[in-house]
Amino acid sequence: MLRVVACLAAALAAALPAANSVGSASARMPRFLATVIGTQHFTWTLEQSDLQCSFQGKGVQDETFRTARPVKVIAARGKAGSFEFQAFSRGRWGRVVPLTGRETRTYDVVQRPTGACGGVKPEFRNDCRGSNPLLPHAGVVLMRLGQKVALHVPVDTPWIVRTPAACDIRLFDLRNFFLSAVFGLRTYKPIRGGTFENPRTKTLRASIAARYCVDPGESSDVDVVLASDCGAPQPGRNGPVLTGTLTTTWSITLRRSR
Repeated sequence: MLRVVACLAAALAAALPAANSVGSASARMPRFLATVIGTQHFTWTLEQSDLQCSFQGKGVQDETFRTARPVKVIAARGKAGSFEFQAFSRGRWGRVVPLTGRETRTYDVVQRPTGACGGVKPEFRNDCRGSNPLLPHAGVVLMRLGQKVALHVPVDTPWIVRTPAACDIRLFDLRNFFLSAVFGLRTYKPIRGGTFENPRTKTLRASIAARYCVDPGESSDVDVVLASDCGAPQPGRNGPVLTGTLTTTWSITLRRSR
């Protein structure tokens, strides 16, 4: 079983060279206009069904994000190891490709608590809804490994507000449990349409998709543990049981630029 926590911890430990300036060497590297589009869908169910208590609540979270306009990037050399693209945004060269988007969340009480449901916390006893835009400096770093690309969200780049005004349920904020609010990151995929170095290549594309499940044996009403393969809830477990799925897709388009 591949644990998401382990993957993200390894990503944090990997030291990546930052793109600080564009010199003569960078000028010879291929330049592109980058467009990034992504979605993420997270649904979870919290339920308890035993002799003492019957209860069920369901949460649904959708995130959509994209570049507001194509961003000029330089594909760093990728012959030995992984390299970051250099991105030109907000009038300067840096490392983050800015994204715009929105997160929406909905929580519904499917079955109201009946019986001795003292373990069902107050925030799970009422329906709620909320919507939050991505923060102004949200974005991703484009990574290159040979003729493959990946995405990375720096841990110091906030995505959405940590304590939103509406529907502030901890299970919706995945940054409470992982290094990022979105997934499918640090997954290298081959580019389609040609190579970075071939000047005849006008457009390169790559797509990334990931699917995880909420591990009912390790998760709880205050902790989300995602895995690539999840079993059934443990029989006879006391208190609410958390299950669910998370799917995410990204598409990257690179159009050659001068």
